[in-house]
Amino acid sequence: MNILNRNEKNGITIGDLHINFQRTCRVPEEQLNDLPAGLGNFPIFKVSDFSSGTPNTWREDGFFMPMYEQEAMWISFNNYVRPKALIVGAGNINAISGKPFDASKIDHTKPSTIDVKLEEEQNYLVVPPQPWLDGWKAEDGKVYQFVAAKIGSGQTVEGQITGEEKASGIQFIVYDAKDGVKLMPAYKPHLNSSLTEECCLESFGALRGIENIVEEMGLGRGGEINQKIYPDPHSINVWKPTPTAVEIVYLVSIKDFKQVTGHDAPPTPITQETYQNLGLPWFKLQDKHYADTKGSDTFGKLKPVGYNPLEKLQPKKQD
Repeated sequence: MNILNRNEKNGITIGDLHINFQRTCRVPEEQLNDLPAGLGNFPIFKVSDFSSGTPNTWREDGFFMPMYEQEAMWISFNNYVRPKALIVGAGNINAISGKPFDASKIDHTKPSTIDVKLEEEQNYLVVPPQPWLDGWKAEDGKVYQFVAAKIGSGQTVEGQITGEEKASGIQFIVYDAKDGVKLMPAYKPHLNSSLTEECCLESFGALRGIENIVEEMGLGRGGEINQKIYPDPHSINVWKPTPTAVEIVYLVSIKDFKQVTGHDAPPTPITQETYQNLGLPWFKLQDKHYADTKGSDTFGKLKPVGYNPLEKLQPKKQD
């Protein structure tokens, strides 16, 4: 077994909250899609295990994973003991509210000092009942899929919202309940699919259930997925005002993964055609009785990954 296999992880754990990252296909744009299944975990590695190859701007206690440009991702929350409030950001953009974090108040070397607050107009998830997150929260019961985009391409959500691409990685900011507050976990909604879970698990793995110069990836906006972000069933007042933990997962391009680790990146099966040819299901949650948070119309105004950010600079043809 080589060092890559020996150090590969299937997710990260923050306190007793386990988070893993599922590979999936990019859904078609300009239509509302059901939830795509996972095609296995993204492999996760600790920065400290490959510190000689990672950028010195990365947190030593952080994590990283390779991501192909054609891939999309959904994030699954599992193995919790007590309910958590969780802010998810990518490139320091809140995935629920669309608001940038105040980068001047973030010191990733001292995560306990991060100045990101839970807000009354919900900018966070509560786990449970939230089973997963597929993308950037839009309005009206949908999200825009998390898809890979090169840092510096102008196609990341960070780049389109702030005009800069300085922050990298996916940020997870976890809040516990206040001391003395005992919360009853809310139940996850039931999952419905066209294939049995047993079949899919057996066949395809997990379902929803210098300075080293490294080309990093960010997250851009993909197609629309039918998904709710459930309101906090407990109220904002039960959570501690400061986070219990902050974790970051960096995304690295396939071509530079070998520079970081000394090994080729694991291959990906992800294309929409492959997904359809395998006969994989699209899922629906039985969650009509669950409400939905407001979300943000910011994400709907962004360009999906795949457009040419320099197109507007090209001269127009003369008649």
